[in-house]
Amino acid sequence: MKKTIMVDMDEVITEGGFLHLLNEFAGTNYTNDDVDGYYMQDLVPDKDAFFKYFIAHNQYDYCELLPGVVEVLKNLKEYYDIYIGTSYIIKEIPKESGVILLHKHDYLCEKLPFIPVDNYIFINNKSLLNCDIKIDDKLDNLENADVKILFTAYHNKDLSDEYLHSLGVIRANSWFQIKDILLKENSDANSSTKE
Repeated sequence: MKKTIMVDMDEVITEGGFLHLLNEFAGTNYTNDDVDGYYMQDLVPDKDAFFKYFIAHNQYDYCELLPGVVEVLKNLKEYYDIYIGTSYIIKEIPKESGVILLHKHDYLCEKLPFIPVDNYIFINNKSLLNCDIKIDDKLDNLENADVKILFTAYHNKDLSDEYLHSLGVIRANSWFQIKDILLKENSDANSSTKE
């Protein structure tokens, strides 16, 4: 039986769409380095007006896949059962957020057709999910996994390696590092089974 991996979507598989729409709405040129906390929308003074604009667009029309993600996920799929665990509810507009689920679903179908649709999990509280391995950019979402991989993003880059180590968390700065970590993990498991 294969081990299970839960992979987050935003800032792990893809990036850029939310910030693109924010800049387009505000007439700004913000980059990830301009965001102090977790929520990019804190850069905008009038959140109500921004979210009316945001919900009328599909952020996934403007985002990019992170380097290596397709190649590495295809490779990992040979050894693991891969699930996409992603939130779609925005706290400021919970009732209007349903359309984001559809946008995410369609994007995943188009860009990652080798991941079965049955393996999409749309959920805000990912600590409810028990998986062997979790890959996410938010620490809280890594709970209930044997192997916890924090994917480096604008809002977690200042967390020290010592702090992450104390939590049993491995940092990965790229999909190529994830490949090295998880194929080594799989290789170690196979060799211990043969002994």
